Amino acid sequence: MLLSEGWTVDYGNGPKPCTVPHAWRQDVPVSWEGPAIYRNRCVVPETARVMRFEGVSYQARVIIEGQERVLHHGIWDAFDLPVEDLADREIEIEVHVTKNGGGSFPVREVLSGFLPYVFHTFGGIFRPVRWLANPVQHEPGPSRVDVRGSQIWADGKPIYVRGVLHWGWYPELGHPHPSRDVIEREVTACKRLGFNLVKFCLWAPPHEFLEVLDEHGMWGWMELPLWDPSSDPDRLAQMADEIGRIVDQYRHHSNILLWTAGCELSHATPAEYRCRLVEMIKQKTGSPLVRDNSGGAEMYGGDLREFGDFWDFHPYCDTPFYPEVLDSLQPGPRPGQPVLLGEFNDIDVHRDFGWLQRERPYWASAEPDLNDVGVRWQHDLPGLLADSPFAQETDAALMESSRSKAAFMREWVQQEVAARDWASGYVVTGIRDTPVSASGMFDDQGNSRYLADLLESPWNTDLVLFRIPHRRPPWVRGGNRPGWLDTANAWEGDVLLRLGLQARVGFQGGVEWCLLNSADRPPLEGVIHCEVEALGSREIGQIATTLRPGDVLLRVSAGSASQNWRLGVWPQTDWPDAAEFKSYAGDLPDPWTFGRLTVFRSGELVRPMPFWREAAYDYPVASTEVDLIKDQWHRLLPISGDVAFDEGALERALPSGYEVLMRRIDTRTYRTNPVVVRHGNGIWTTLRPFGGLGRQPSSLATNPLGATLALALGR
Repeated sequence: MLLSEGWTVDYGNGPKPCTVPHAWRQDVPVSWEGPAIYRNRCVVPETARVMRFEGVSYQARVIIEGQERVLHHGIWDAFDLPVEDLADREIEIEVHVTKNGGGSFPVREVLSGFLPYVFHTFGGIFRPVRWLANPVQHEPGPSRVDVRGSQIWADGKPIYVRGVLHWGWYPELGHPHPSRDVIEREVTACKRLGFNLVKFCLWAPPHEFLEVLDEHGMWGWMELPLWDPSSDPDRLAQMADEIGRIVDQYRHHSNILLWTAGCELSHATPAEYRCRLVEMIKQKTGSPLVRDNSGGAEMYGGDLREFGDFWDFHPYCDTPFYPEVLDSLQPGPRPGQPVLLGEFNDIDVHRDFGWLQRERPYWASAEPDLNDVGVRWQHDLPGLLADSPFAQETDAALMESSRSKAAFMREWVQQEVAARDWASGYVVTGIRDTPVSASGMFDDQGNSRYLADLLESPWNTDLVLFRIPHRRPPWVRGGNRPGWLDTANAWEGDVLLRLGLQARVGFQGGVEWCLLNSADRPPLEGVIHCEVEALGSREIGQIATTLRPGDVLLRVSAGSASQNWRLGVWPQTDWPDAAEFKSYAGDLPDPWTFGRLTVFRSGELVRPMPFWREAAYDYPVASTEVDLIKDQWHRLLPISGDVAFDEGALERALPSGYEVLMRRIDTRTYRTNPVVVRHGNGIWTTLRPFGGLGRQPSSLATNPLGATLALALGR
């Protein structure tokens, strides 16, 4: 029986009616820690044995008729108040609540999770209060999960994890306890996008969330709320006790596929402490998939001793480097355990600032009482809304450009993951936009950002098609170095395309393909018959043909999977006399000049920054010079750089002025950095026609798009 009505809350200026669940939100300054005093005068049901508080943040002192009955610390675990001696009596209840994040309970000294770094801490009786006649201590049932070497099986079938990261951010509520209707909408939307798992990153969801997931045939990953904790032994011991209570209360959910004790832990948590946490969780749950540290010490530092039943990495890197970074994470001679990419493949896009300007949500406010910095390292939105020219209205063109770039990045990276059958799955960052990031599968208004892209290029399904690059290791200074050919651009003439398939549930049948050339040539078509075992990734066939210059569309379908790839075919142009035009990128001078084109890779004029992550692009001056690459992400991938121009340095170097033809816009800070500029008849750029970064081709001779662009800009 719920006790939701009849409550008041007093912040020190008199009681006000409220309904539980309740968080005090903007009723008081966000940094106020309390205590807030909740009161209720009610009759204890005759059959009630306990009053259960399902969630109070953070400290709760429960007082009945002036006598303190319970003192509880912890956000995420429920606690009980025995009431058998009060049955059928009218009583007055007081609950004194002090939240974390203030001087009493600093964020790092308690199990705060990650929400304080997303927005701020929250306080209140944020989950239901119930009268219970027969409180039950749930025990774990038989495990539905089986680990077979490096593979995960569940309910007797192989499973490939396709997860989405969830931080528990619900700005409409002000606390992480959504209603069942909200949960149903979220789960249905995530399943439609192809996800089969939700990773509860550093928070404990309502039990209903796991129940709804189970009803939809989906899984949960419980990542306990240990992140960047204090290294004080007493605080760590208290957090371990709290973790034990949370595990006790969630272990009965048979669809929890994986458990992690914390996230991106480093020096604050000793190896022995993490080992004990793993042993405790395994003992309490019987789960075969428990790990101490999502992200891992090899990525995030600290004691390199790690514990658990699977490898878990968080690769956040710029797009061309993903293949090499992924290959560096394969187990090799290490123990044969499943490998999960527990967070990865984020990309911040341009927000709908027009909506933000109209709505003025509290979490974007410049008022400290509504939006205090707290422990956040990212707090840009208030200043942007006030000052940035990019944040004054809805820029639909920039929104769509950055969205299409993000869709391309996610698809390309996910296909690289699909090509590696040593990986057991991934968790994409993240489910929705937050005050510190715009990398959500859903935007600030809850709209799906990538549904159309996923329907057209379904990388988040049981079957994923991918292309296999040709290896072309260059000879440099007496020996080979890694090198590849581009899969999206080719020279005219004989072309060989390699196709791969990851069958996460197994596949046997025909793979249909079609090459659509320019209008004056009929399409080329064929069928490849293949068989790929469950959880396997392999080459399924090759297409050998001769192609003329122009855009080609490659369509491939295998069972329920389909994929469209664009292929640029470029004419073989007479090479210039300069021998260095064909040379390896590492041997080119910096800056490298070819005709009127000058390419910069380092020095005082440029600043290091990723081309793909946390960036959008616009083109302030209409020009034919960048038409070849404007918003053409498959063409920009083989030539993107890792630096951009510093505007101040450019102004000093070019006092007569310059025009910006293409610029990078940081989608968190909204600082701008030119990428292509024109001064007089010359073109300066930080793009790399010769490639050489990550999976890019390593010379102009092997980079058709780069060479074509260099010739066009250099003449």
